[in-house]
Amino acid sequence: MKVWFKRGLFSLVVLAIVTVVGGAIFLLTFNPNSYKQKLADIVQQKYQRTLKIDGDIELSLFPRIGLSVQGLSLSDRNSEDPFASLESARFAVALWPLINNRLVVDHVAVTGFKAWIVRDEEGKLNFDDLLQAPPAGPQLPVARSGVSLLPAAQAAEAPQEKPVEPAPESLPVPELIAKRSGSETDFQIDIAGLSLKGGEIHYFSKRSNVIGRLLQLEVNTGRMTFGQPFDVAFKSRLSGDYPVADGVLEGQGQLSLDPASKSYSAQKLSLSFVGDLDELQAQSLTVKGNVAYKSAQRQFSATNLDTQLQGQWLGAYPVSDLNATLSTPKMQIDSVSDLVSFEKLALRVRGKNEDQNLDLALDVPRIQVSPAQAEGSPVVASLKVSGPRVLGLGLTLQGLSGNSEELLFEQAKLDGAIKQGSRVAQLKASSLMQWQPSNEWLRLPEIQANIRVEDEADAGSRFEMPVTGQADLNKGKQHYSAQLSSSTEQAQGSLDVTLQDKGKGPLLDAVLKADKLDLDELRSIFWVTAPEVVPATEPEPQAEAPEVAAEQEPAAEGGEQTEQQPKAAEADAAPPAEEAPEETTSYAWLDKITFDLRFEIEKLRSLGVVMDQVKAQVKNQGQLINLSQFNAQAYEGQLQAKAKVEPGKRFEMDLKLQQMQVGSLLLDAFGNDYLAGKGNVDLNLKAQGNTQEERLNALEGGLTVDLHDGSWRSVDLDQSVRDINEAVRNAFSGQIPLLLPESDPLRRTVLSRLQGSLDIKKGQATFRNLRATTPILTVTTAKGSTLDLVTQHANVTLQARLNHNNLAADERKSFQDLRNVLIPIHISGPWAALSYQIQWKDIASNSIKKALQDGLLDLLSQQVSEAKTESRPDVKSEVKEIIKEELGAKVPQTVGEAMKQWFKP
Repeated sequence: MKVWFKRGLFSLVVLAIVTVVGGAIFLLTFNPNSYKQKLADIVQQKYQRTLKIDGDIELSLFPRIGLSVQGLSLSDRNSEDPFASLESARFAVALWPLINNRLVVDHVAVTGFKAWIVRDEEGKLNFDDLLQAPPAGPQLPVARSGVSLLPAAQAAEAPQEKPVEPAPESLPVPELIAKRSGSETDFQIDIAGLSLKGGEIHYFSKRSNVIGRLLQLEVNTGRMTFGQPFDVAFKSRLSGDYPVADGVLEGQGQLSLDPASKSYSAQKLSLSFVGDLDELQAQSLTVKGNVAYKSAQRQFSATNLDTQLQGQWLGAYPVSDLNATLSTPKMQIDSVSDLVSFEKLALRVRGKNEDQNLDLALDVPRIQVSPAQAEGSPVVASLKVSGPRVLGLGLTLQGLSGNSEELLFEQAKLDGAIKQGSRVAQLKASSLMQWQPSNEWLRLPEIQANIRVEDEADAGSRFEMPVTGQADLNKGKQHYSAQLSSSTEQAQGSLDVTLQDKGKGPLLDAVLKADKLDLDELRSIFWVTAPEVVPATEPEPQAEAPEVAAEQEPAAEGGEQTEQQPKAAEADAAPPAEEAPEETTSYAWLDKITFDLRFEIEKLRSLGVVMDQVKAQVKNQGQLINLSQFNAQAYEGQLQAKAKVEPGKRFEMDLKLQQMQVGSLLLDAFGNDYLAGKGNVDLNLKAQGNTQEERLNALEGGLTVDLHDGSWRSVDLDQSVRDINEAVRNAFSGQIPLLLPESDPLRRTVLSRLQGSLDIKKGQATFRNLRATTPILTVTTAKGSTLDLVTQHANVTLQARLNHNNLAADERKSFQDLRNVLIPIHISGPWAALSYQIQWKDIASNSIKKALQDGLLDLLSQQVSEAKTESRPDVKSEVKEIIKEELGAKVPQTVGEAMKQWFKP
């Protein structure tokens, strides 16, 4: 026994010595760096990628198999662009576990890892080929202990005696690992831990143009084994170009990877982000819970999910003090099997927008959808906006049935209310709802709605509008349509709307047919904020100053007043130019949509104007809006209009009135029938500019008028001529009638016929001709008579000649001094306060000149002096107030104010 023991012991010692010496000789003679090129050739052959190792490869065998490498990089497939690189990597493998078919890696340390991930237009990632086994190639010998790269490299260079049969199929690498570990060697991989420092992951999606990166990435894990959870903690800086992102991203949890079944999960997950993400400024964004994903079934599930957000939103509708939560104890989405399940899903969003508080809530108690059936509890959502204006919306979906192909809700109910001041508007709507998620198709076939508006301050003020119809919203085909109808005292008609996209952008097609439509009444009901035209009397104090000056200054100083007043008006017109930047951005949405709107209305009331048998069509080409047709019957005549408008830039308009009562039109439209009569009016205007002032200064066009049996408010020329005649005849007696120099709304010139035309250029209207016939006069204009449309001032000289034959027999003799005499009357000042001055010195009459020399001029000067001290009631203001009360103060009181509205952007 002792001999055998000694021999056995001696053999073991010899074996140990041989092993140590052999290992020493191997370490001294073996150079792993000589296999760099061989490894690069294998990678190029199997994956068409370029592998570079710029540093040294270091190998150790005792007490563990250790490998370290530096300066490693791998390119994209068939490209020189980098896919991944690392500065250094180091790991060690225990020897004894290899005997038991276990690969135990002591620790993996990686420094400076970088990866560039790209998703192409079809959604494929640039590393998908690495997750697939090579489709064909030589089968490399595999060591019994598992995977051995260096012997494989040697075998790659050795001559092959027999042709190698290709693999029967190409399986993903995880499946190959699972197949090999389960059926061949039961091989297991166990990594004691992984630490990664100074990592970067760059991502670019050609499909969505998303560009982002993770910088300063640090990852630390616990013991890693496939199929078993292990601890993971990471920290990185998230940076993005599109969308813009900059913040710190941290996370930890228990990660489980099972490549065999393609299952991945994270338990006790805790993610946090602080920073900017697109238009979101996140002071704190956290996600906690348990999540799992099975890629083979495309199944996502989560339990105890809780998301918290605090920050602010900087979008078009900014929200500060933003607080949002999303939580659910259980949810599951299975794309392959069409399974969706939610339990107690709750969303809450709160925040502030300027002086308004926002509150959004969504509750999904329970929903289960499968290919067999769909069931669940009612889904409830609500939105509340409180502040100066209170808004509330509530949506309820109940009675769920159907299946994953088509969901049916017995009732989709929408309740809404808006309140400002004492006025409250309410909306109640409901319908059966059909939804096909896969086709993105939503139908509301039985819409029943009611709109109610009432004023709490006025118990009798209440309005209700019932609306019925249907809607078909097909996002899959980019086709949306709705048919609505209503019948009330203010609106009786139907609206057919279609929005579709055939590859050239959205096209909106709408047809409105109505027996009756009162837009003024509807605007007064639904316009919660008072219209801008209500405070039209505020600018009047600025216009009164020139009016007072016109009354106080003598007639000889009229020219000086005319020069001063335009300067004041130009100063007032300057501020609107500051609004130019807003105009350029307000209508950008017109470039993204094309619309064709048609109207057929039997009776229409808008802006005070009443029209019958209205037919109109409005189209657009980008930001150019084209009113190609507008025909109507109104005020005993016909109205035709065409227009082209590019909001904030330019416009063109052609308006024709045929055999129309112009006075009734002006009275309803502007609240003042300063010109009346029946006949024809042709108006064409065009202008361009970025501001209202620029457009007025560039205004061009013309106006032609031919009216009969009409009148002109603010002056009575016939009576003025009679007063002139009396003044001349009674100059010697010292008693002459009062010759009013200012405009008087109570006075009116009766016109038998009025014919005239204006040429408009650069905002200045010049009289080409004017001829008006009154019962006793023929009136024309002198050369140089103009209207300044920019400053809204007049500089017109009328020439009145007595129609001696139209006088009564007893009057002819008394008017003998004015026979064949041309009487010039100069009209000047702002349109709101015109001044009428008789040019006495320009009257070619010997009797009048003699009367002026004999004291008439002194009497006229005395009238002006008495007007300065005499306190007379403001008849014009009183008449304005009466007109305003009669018409509800809904329109401007002067032509100038009306034209200001036309030229607003």
